[in-house]
Amino acid sequence: MLFGVVAAAVVAAAAAMSAGVITGGGDDSPVGAPAVDTVKVTRSTITAATVVEGEIGYGQPSAVTSKAAGTLTWLAAAGSTVRRGQPLLRADNNPIVLLYGGLPFYRVLADGVKGPDVAQLEANLVALKYTGFEADTSYSASTAAAVKRWQKDLGLPVTGTVAPTDVIVASGPLRVATQTARLGAPAAGDILTASPTTHVVTAKVPATEPDLAKKGAKATVTLPDGAPVEATVLGVVTPAGGTPEDPPPGQGEPKVTVQLVLKATAEPEPGPVTVRFVTAEHTDVLVVPIQALLAIGERGYGVELRDGATSRVVPVQTGLFAGGKVEISGDGIAEGVTVGVAQ
Repeated sequence: MLFGVVAAAVVAAAAAMSAGVITGGGDDSPVGAPAVDTVKVTRSTITAATVVEGEIGYGQPSAVTSKAAGTLTWLAAAGSTVRRGQPLLRADNNPIVLLYGGLPFYRVLADGVKGPDVAQLEANLVALKYTGFEADTSYSASTAAAVKRWQKDLGLPVTGTVAPTDVIVASGPLRVATQTARLGAPAAGDILTASPTTHVVTAKVPATEPDLAKKGAKATVTLPDGAPVEATVLGVVTPAGGTPEDPPPGQGEPKVTVQLVLKATAEPEPGPVTVRFVTAEHTDVLVVPIQALLAIGERGYGVELRDGATSRVVPVQTGLFAGGKVEISGDGIAEGVTVGVAQ
């Protein structure tokens, strides 16, 4: 039988072939024919993937800076979520509240002032159910009246104006990570660290596979309950040194940390997850189990075609290796033909 002469070395190297590294056989192949089975060549999609471990959390916290005047008398607790209109801190026991937007307040807003910062304030007032003015870019007497109602409800001095010392702006709700200022200190400065409330997945990927760390790269995350969810890379979390995270000597390759956002409607529970990145995918190709490959010639490969009681070895070109299978092509290779496979 032809198969027994050349199969043993390939079977012994099956694990290496899964990674795309195979050594050719030769005259020094081990003596003795392994048990042989047969399979059909099939046409399918073959997919290679990199799988890493990850963690669901709230992303990398960043500093929250206050411009408030006075003494810090209260801070939002670590682990708490602060939403629009709620206080992040108190200065001289006056609440300094969170508003949503992308433009930090940089001037006092009062009757007659115009600009995008006015529009941002008015949008927040409307969201907080304070109305009675035209929501535009002009701070009118009606806007001032709404601000006075808002200030009265907060227990603030009723001035009808809003200064940069009165509020903190963020893009959305904040989850407090740590308190970085102490009570009794000046209320201005970095007071705490916080992150968005959107769940993100943090994972370490090989630095040698930069495509996995590109913004927009796709992945599938298996949640703690076993459910698969599509995810997209947000970007790289740069370490303090600005370089890939080198592991201890002898413990693997350098890694980079990436964050991914989940495409999910339900709120997942924080915890460990598995992240699967598809690195290559060939569709509508002919595949066989890796064990069907035979080492022939100088770093060449073939398969044993079976037709009843007859068989012959034909050379093949290999393509993608993944999931215990290999893509092949060559003369006589077609969907449905029978090939020998070492058990």
